[in-house]
Amino acid sequence: MIIDDEKITIENSNLAHGMGALDLQKFEPFPKNPAISKVFREIGLSDELGSGMRNTYKYTQLYSGQNPVFEEGDVFRTIIPLKKIATQKVGSENVPHDVPHDRNELMEYIKAQVRLNNKITRQDMAEGAGVSVKTIQRALKEIDNLNYVGSGNNGHWELNEKK
Repeated sequence: MIIDDEKITIENSNLAHGMGALDLQKFEPFPKNPAISKVFREIGLSDELGSGMRNTYKYTQLYSGQNPVFEEGDVFRTIIPLKKIATQKVGSENVPHDVPHDRNELMEYIKAQVRLNNKITRQDMAEGAGVSVKTIQRALKEIDNLNYVGSGNNGHWELNEKK
């Protein structure tokens, strides 16, 4: 298993019944590794044959909005696309150092983002901070010197920083 910024790649030895990408609508399920399949079936931990591919499509669509890729050959390969924000939240080495950890840091983070781009969206702030849009909205209400001028995509943020 290899996890990078854009995808998860899983490779497994395989008794191939074909070559190339599998199509969810056309594939016929069979155990990719019969010895392992038999063990899990015997101990009652095996799901319905083929359900893994259906579930992977279903949950990858919900999670990343994209389809996984299943490639059959001597090595069975599954590629699950990821959104960048998903890999930023996993593991201490991958967490951005500028992600705020408390309310005051979040408010300072928002101000810094507005200074860089006064047309930044709440969604972009939330993704960059690793929090929900709702959390950003609550923090925005607490920043007295920050206002959104205009409406929708035509508006922009104004930060009043009197010294």
